[in-house]
Amino acid sequence: MFILPLTAADTLDFWVVDVEGGKAIIVRNPSGQTMLIDGGMPGFNDRDLNRVLAAAQDAGVKRFDVALITHYDVDHVGNVPNIDSKLPITLLVDHGPLLPNPKLAGINRRAADAYVAFLRGRKRLSVKPGDTIPFRDVRITVVTSNEQVISKPLSGGGIANDACPAEGPAQTRDDDNAASIGTVWQFGRFRMADFGDLVKWAEYKLMCPKNPIGTVDLFMVSHHGLDRSNSPALVHALRPKVAISNNGERKGISPEVARTLRSSPGLEDVWQLHYSTTAGPDLNTSEQYIANMKAQGCQGHWIKISARRDGSFTVTNTRNNVSKTYKK
Repeated sequence: MFILPLTAADTLDFWVVDVEGGKAIIVRNPSGQTMLIDGGMPGFNDRDLNRVLAAAQDAGVKRFDVALITHYDVDHVGNVPNIDSKLPITLLVDHGPLLPNPKLAGINRRAADAYVAFLRGRKRLSVKPGDTIPFRDVRITVVTSNEQVISKPLSGGGIANDACPAEGPAQTRDDDNAASIGTVWQFGRFRMADFGDLVKWAEYKLMCPKNPIGTVDLFMVSHHGLDRSNSPALVHALRPKVAISNNGERKGISPEVARTLRSSPGLEDVWQLHYSTTAGPDLNTSEQYIANMKAQGCQGHWIKISARRDGSFTVTNTRNNVSKTYKK
């Protein structure tokens, strides 16, 4: 008897890993290609490395075709060389050379320098706004990179943004956050936006006076939910159905951002990697949508998303197996 081989599901799947207020996401497309978005922190007895490896095992990942490095701060890039030693990375995608920044120092400067050293002899693609990142089945368009933004709107974009203030904040730079690679993902009718740790002045540069992106279904909350990012000019213009935050217990989901998310037109739910002591009991999302309640004894549960070409997607909290499907 002839048995047809098993084929991958026709879904775009994400594993949003708990790295305690850093960032690490594993992605698998229907063709079986895999991507790592950032990698969390080094150290802490390999805490973040082990959590990425556990999620990778759940995803059936043995190597990464692409690693997208949103920017060079330690909680995003610091663990990437360690992950590569266990799960080899074929192509590294980043924003290119560091901009001159005398304030970039300490642990973030060391992480950036270590990444540059790690790049030697590796296959690298440095992207600019308007570029697409090679990954089958999905179009990933770069909309911000190295403090620059797209010059032409995407399909559905180009409309005046009523959430823009009369005057945005002044440009400031003391880290690499403003240089973050921001991307818009298109998988059939499903759309997702992820801007790394893009800060408010760069958000305004992108989104004002016109919104060049249009709307999205899923928003990966920027900068762990800190109020240096996530302005209404960005969030309210995107009108996501769902927002997912890679916050820690004591890092992220500030009260200001919690209110911005809750008041965003059309938002149905916020999902969090951690209960946020910063937000407090009144501004955290529902407990059923929080993957880790306390840092002490934290098991590092992740949030999984499975998106379908018809625009629907399912979000699952692996702590309690609560799932919810959102329709287009």
